[in-house]
Amino acid sequence: MCGIWALFGSDDCLSVQCLSAMKIAHRGPDAFRFENVNGYTNCCFGFHRLAVVDPLFGMQPIRVRKYPYLWLCYNGEIYNHKALQQRFEFEYQTNVDGEIILHLYDKGGIEKTICMLDGVFAFILLDTANKKVFLGRDTYGVRPLFKAMTEDGFLAVCSEAKGLVSLKHSTTPFLKVEPFLPGHYEVLDLKPNGKVASVEMVKYHHCTDEPLHAIYDSVEKLF
Repeated sequence: MCGIWALFGSDDCLSVQCLSAMKIAHRGPDAFRFENVNGYTNCCFGFHRLAVVDPLFGMQPIRVRKYPYLWLCYNGEIYNHKALQQRFEFEYQTNVDGEIILHLYDKGGIEKTICMLDGVFAFILLDTANKKVFLGRDTYGVRPLFKAMTEDGFLAVCSEAKGLVSLKHSTTPFLKVEPFLPGHYEVLDLKPNGKVASVEMVKYHHCTDEPLHAIYDSVEKLF
């Protein structure tokens, strides 16, 4: 269990806003980090870590040399990350299972990425090269994810609602915090001022259907 938290387009001081992230410190008692996004003074990531593997490279947001424009904060476990790494011959920089998300996204985009993941997860993925933000959650909602978004494009995301309710924004005294839907991913445009605009919300898996990653595996066995 880890805690993820991110803001895009905050119009209040980030050092003050980050106090809200400390309300989920119980999710990761081993370490925490706050990191501003390069080129966007009003965007940042927060992470509370429960160390399980890779004590040296396990902190987030995950960034690797090959993709300097990608930022990833995620909570969960990707069961098939080693199989995917071997299949596509990806070279890992860390021992973190979530690194597979960066490689898959660069190779095939967000839809193919999330459909190939077998696991429980909630993630925030930022692509500064293409000016996109992606949110995603596993099929059954095993890993929690909440978000709040204002009409002027301020976006706040967190593992728990309590990390968002006390955030401040100029256009509203209270943010409307909602759970991010299981089995969905969302695509948002990142504007030059750090705010976002939702492009689409996609239901990538119905609970009554066989997951696409299982279908892919079945097809491969036929050849």
